[in-house]
Amino acid sequence: MSVNYEQRALKFSVYGAIFFAVLGLVWGFIVKSQMIIFDAIYSFISVILSVMSVYVAKAMLVRDDRNFPFGKSQLEPMVVMFKSLVIIVLCVKAFIDAFVTFTSGGRDINTLSAIIYAVIGTAGCFLCWHYIRWIGKNKSPNSELVKAEGMQWGMDTLISLAVFLGFLASFIMQKSGYGQYARYMDSLMVMVIVLYFVRTPAMSFISGVKELLMMAPEKDIYPTAKEAVDKIAREKGFADVILRAGRGGRDLVFEVSFVAKDPNETRSMAEMDEIHRLAKERLHTIFDKPVWMTVTFIHDRELA
Repeated sequence: MSVNYEQRALKFSVYGAIFFAVLGLVWGFIVKSQMIIFDAIYSFISVILSVMSVYVAKAMLVRDDRNFPFGKSQLEPMVVMFKSLVIIVLCVKAFIDAFVTFTSGGRDINTLSAIIYAVIGTAGCFLCWHYIRWIGKNKSPNSELVKAEGMQWGMDTLISLAVFLGFLASFIMQKSGYGQYARYMDSLMVMVIVLYFVRTPAMSFISGVKELLMMAPEKDIYPTAKEAVDKIAREKGFADVILRAGRGGRDLVFEVSFVAKDPNETRSMAEMDEIHRLAKERLHTIFDKPVWMTVTFIHDRELA
């Protein structure tokens, strides 16, 4: 069920991005607004990135144990990293162009037409963001791709709102006899918005790097998992248990080493399988995420 909703959210994002990309490009060139053109190019790039997310989500559903013995979860942080990097590059380019325009004396635009576009863009982006966020929270909570799409539409909504306020301020300036300052508003909005929102894709990129490198997961995951396997160790008569935890995409990865009290202790294969199964079931129940787990039974702690 969550897979179907993931696909639905990603396809919806693609169609929405196409609509706003075309609308923004046409409207932006008509009113000669750098801000609207930036918004449209951002939407156009979102189309490409969303299509990529759709294909990656489909690829992750196809089992290929021969070529991907540890699954394809690493594809997810790779896509998130790429999307974030592209958005960062777009923001840097937009900032440079806006700075050049601002220092060159700004430009005049049709503010009333720009305000109408901003109202349509804000309302449309908000609806898209609300729908995708709802799917991410209630129907596909483990999908990093849906979360990334939600983040993208959230940024679009805030950008469109900021654009509306900026154009409204420009319109008021023009009607109040300060038209010489209004011509700077368009490029100024681009610079302010870029500086404010570039942090989100930057943080997303860093998060993707951490997952790709299988770094430690969120702070609360390790102590919770350690408490669960410690309880199993006590129940089954082990001296201790050594746990390592990481995260790759939507998967949590655990390496569990149960430490025997006696080096000559023997256990049947059936009993070891049962301990392995019990550990995996408990961790999966606690975190409600796909779990990759390796379980070993040792006496020498240096082997863990």
